[in-house]
Amino acid sequence: MPAIANCSFCSSPAQYYCKSCKRKLCSDHIIISNTVYHCDNCKEDCYEQNCPTCGKETSTTRHEPVHRCDWCKSASVEDGLLYYQQLPQLIFSAVTILHKKLSKVWKLTKNYVEVVDTVYEIRKAKIMLFADVEDEITLLRSKIATFIDHLVKFENETFTMVDEKLRNIGYMRYTNLNNIEKAEEVLVLMENRLKLLDNTLESKFEGIETDFDILEQKVNYLKFQFGFLKKIHQLLPDNEKEELIAVIPRVWLKKNRKIAKKHLLVFTSQNLYLLREKGLFDVKLRTKEAISLSYIINKKYISKLLSGKTFRFKTRLDTYVLYGRKATLEQILTYFELVDNYIDFSIHKSSIIEDLKDYSLTISELKSNIQRNHNHLRSYLLNKRELKKELYWREGQDAKFNKLFEQLLAVESKIHRLNQSRRYGGRSTRGIDGLLSKLTVEHNRLKHQLEDVRRKSDEFDDMWEI
Repeated sequence: MPAIANCSFCSSPAQYYCKSCKRKLCSDHIIISNTVYHCDNCKEDCYEQNCPTCGKETSTTRHEPVHRCDWCKSASVEDGLLYYQQLPQLIFSAVTILHKKLSKVWKLTKNYVEVVDTVYEIRKAKIMLFADVEDEITLLRSKIATFIDHLVKFENETFTMVDEKLRNIGYMRYTNLNNIEKAEEVLVLMENRLKLLDNTLESKFEGIETDFDILEQKVNYLKFQFGFLKKIHQLLPDNEKEELIAVIPRVWLKKNRKIAKKHLLVFTSQNLYLLREKGLFDVKLRTKEAISLSYIINKKYISKLLSGKTFRFKTRLDTYVLYGRKATLEQILTYFELVDNYIDFSIHKSSIIEDLKDYSLTISELKSNIQRNHNHLRSYLLNKRELKKELYWREGQDAKFNKLFEQLLAVESKIHRLNQSRRYGGRSTRGIDGLLSKLTVEHNRLKHQLEDVRRKSDEFDDMWEI
């Protein structure tokens, strides 16, 4: 027979547990109050006509039975058996929350690996803008690796402390109200560890996220350059020795005394290409002019109060003036400086490009620890009924998703038919507009519900199969 604790006041079997004073109570040692009062002075509920704190008269708020402790008079009295059965799930939920917080780290790491792969492909395409990206990748990898090592140690320490306390009370498999206080100690421990993790994430991980955001902005701009390269590569000469450095779209350029026009500038290791858009409806790029960088002289960035900001350069025969935002013109100046030192830069970068794939970071140790410890507590803390309940809930989510998806398709079909009917004048526009408005609201509601179901299902799957 499972061991049931005795009342803290007598030898009778305990049925209740006071969360305030930690005493086990039988039915003879609880106070049942049928009226709840409120003290306007203390701003608190009480169970007597005169407030026990300030002594002033209270006002009646509601009539309902409330169980109170015979020792401390607190209303924090729980049904002992029910509370005991809830504690394993509460503990497991706290562990799950901790693991979800840790999962933020490998999500960023996954994004980091994607950034590394992107930079690798971009550098292979000879887009050499942002010379410091590889150095930032290397530094960020070191920071993430150090932080993951810290989290592995933190997770192991947390699991060891929790598992030791739970093992001492038999993982709460046998009902014994004397173990409630020790189980609550596990909850307090988890609460403190969660606070400590929050502080760690705030103080250290947020700095890593900030560094990653700065790196990602640069890489996104490189991807932007890469996208332009795919559009214009056929306009550039097929020269293996000529390497692309940067593409700057839609810059106003004036040659000599001609009217300024928008150009797309393509910087390579040997030439500056000026491309223009041609056509009103079928817009296509055309190569307007190619300027050898060896012919360019007298490069100068000028900022005047009246004439604004310009960048000027000359060849032996022509003068070119570029107009644009300060950031754009400063980038052009940077590109010219990069070209001047391109040989040294290219040699340095070629060695980093070859090793860039090795910077891909894994966090298998943290993930495997979480998976192992999570599954261990799941199997020892939760009984078969609770495990089945979780799986049944997951199956129900799939069924709910399929039903909502079918409803969404039906609504989309109705919207399509009404739009067709309005286009060909099958019904009055006024009536169709009213129906379309209602269907649009219904469509948005179903879409929101689908996203909510998918999100909950994904969170459940993450914790079952990390």
